[in-house]
Amino acid sequence: MTQQDIFVKWLSYSLLLVVLALVNFFLLPAVPSLPLPLLLPSLAVAVGALEGSRAGAGFGIVAGVVLGCLAHRTPLCIPALSLAGWLSGLTTQYVLRRDLVGHTICALAVLLVWEGSALLGHLMGQTAPLQQLLRVAGPELLASLVFTFPVYGLAYFCCLHYGRMYHE
Repeated sequence: MTQQDIFVKWLSYSLLLVVLALVNFFLLPAVPSLPLPLLLPSLAVAVGALEGSRAGAGFGIVAGVVLGCLAHRTPLCIPALSLAGWLSGLTTQYVLRRDLVGHTICALAVLLVWEGSALLGHLMGQTAPLQQLLRVAGPELLASLVFTFPVYGLAYFCCLHYGRMYHE
């Protein structure tokens, strides 16, 4: 791949990140009956699964910065998404396949850990009872899993259209 190809590839991933962030934080909250999904962790997992562990870790850092700024989360989301992208890249390279099934398994694991840590934080802070927290976390997890498929499709389009970075 030439330098121009690499630049265009990461420009397309960056544009996809911006579009998904706008959809996640400005368009989807306007739909009152839909729980708010987590699109950026799914995108970090998709880039890791499609491009490899180094690309997933680097893209996870950028996605973590965007998520931290837009969602007003702690800076811990930056290393968390970097770790998610890195681990999904390693998992799909050595254990699973680099396809929709591998991405879905990795995204499910990341989203379960993400929601579980948020749930545990609220339980330790005693902000709400467990039953109410599960009433929010369950539909949010399900919505995130449903949106995992179009996120993977968009990332796969970038990967397929501009070529992969890793060498097998």
